[in-house]
Amino acid sequence: MKNKIILLIVILFVASNFIYAQQKKAKMSFEKLKHDFGAVKQDGGSVDYQFVFTNTGAKPIIIEAVESSCDCTSPSWSKAPVAPGAKGYVTASFNPDKRPGHFTKTITVTSNAKNSPTILTITGKVGYIVITPEKEYPSKVGVLRMNTTHANFASVVNDEKKTKELYIYNPTKATVKVIADPSYMPKYVTATISPSDIPAGGKATLKIVYDASKVNDWDYVRGSLYLNINGQRETKSRINVSAVITEKFTEEQKKNSPKIEFETTEFNFGTIKQGDKVDYTFTFKNTGKTDLYIRKTKASCGCTAVNMSKEAIPPGETGTIKTTFNSAHKKGKQNKVVTVITNCAEPKHNKILLRVKGTVTTLEQK
Repeated sequence: MKNKIILLIVILFVASNFIYAQQKKAKMSFEKLKHDFGAVKQDGGSVDYQFVFTNTGAKPIIIEAVESSCDCTSPSWSKAPVAPGAKGYVTASFNPDKRPGHFTKTITVTSNAKNSPTILTITGKVGYIVITPEKEYPSKVGVLRMNTTHANFASVVNDEKKTKELYIYNPTKATVKVIADPSYMPKYVTATISPSDIPAGGKATLKIVYDASKVNDWDYVRGSLYLNINGQRETKSRINVSAVITEKFTEEQKKNSPKIEFETTEFNFGTIKQGDKVDYTFTFKNTGKTDLYIRKTKASCGCTAVNMSKEAIPPGETGTIKTTFNSAHKKGKQNKVVTVITNCAEPKHNKILLRVKGTVTTLEQK
């Protein structure tokens, strides 16, 4: 009997300690665990709701992790410990773009609170977008509209042809005759429109073929063509055409490639007065196996001039690239880039960025 009484006392003692310990823990009490956004516009941008909680426990709350049920919901939360009696938050941000229909998303909040984890829920209904011709063809070109006026061919190898299609819409009440004006077209581009007679409310396709073998340039190259509408070239109907021209190398060329090594790729001219010019010569060496050619140099702005010492650099020899920075009309911190394109097969030696930087002061700053 005595042993049973002792056992009961021990159990009561452990239980009371457990209850006391639980009472000493943090507790996360949210004002609400679910929020309904109601009707949400698909093209209206993200919608946010802040779930507010109070620490009704005896210790500070530390939020350890907040995880959403999908990548369309981005949560943020109180990063600092929330003291007893103080309030904290977990914000749910939902992106409705291209997500029409009803949605239910959950956010799991993990913390040191005794009621962790806590599940928060957001709901709502994303409306469907009515695609009007103005939205489908946002670019105005004369009396016509287009889905875009920029044909971006991205990366194109120097012996490659690529094709891209743009789309034209005729919003007028009459047939419109359209051709790609051959008088204002880069030699590396051919363009055709089908049908060339676009009926009222009708559509046509502008097919652009990009022949990189005729570009005679490297890296980022931009050109343009114009539409001839009803027999007249529209000055505001320019279609931009761009591509990054890269060089194709055979296995033999890769094996015996030149290699450009600069002594330094950065020059800091310190502080100069507005109007001063600063020269710096970058020196490099061909540490590869065949002649090195500088395909192209291009400065990030017209304030930096570039000159090269010679055209071909045999293996083991050095060359120079001289830069001149003109600080006229410049002020404050400057960071100019000179892009150097070579015939090196290895990517890190094929395109090198040289930097010229420093600070330009004006009379007002002195």
